[in-house]
Amino acid sequence: MPPCDYTWRNSRLISEFDPRAIEAMKSLPGTDMIIFGSGSIVSRLTQHDLIDEYQFVVSPILLGSGRPLIVEVSTSMRLDLLEAKPFPSGNVMLRYARAS
Repeated sequence: MPPCDYTWRNSRLISEFDPRAIEAMKSLPGTDMIIFGSGSIVSRLTQHDLIDEYQFVVSPILLGSGRPLIVEVSTSMRLDLLEAKPFPSGNVMLRYARAS
């Protein structure tokens, strides 16, 4: 396989999780930050109250077991539904924000 030659504009690689570094990035001007499909990162950010909006895509598949989406969150967090968007595939995208 040839080496990857992608450029990642406006991206930053962080080798260790530091909630203060994430908070500093959030305070910078610019567009939103997005995390695709990493439950462990989302869990860590949720533990430190660093996520403003959650988007979940629900697929119509029933499984007998599985992993929770977000783990090790010590307090309950209320979320407000912002949008529920169905797709022809049967998937539904749900957007939630932290309740104010």
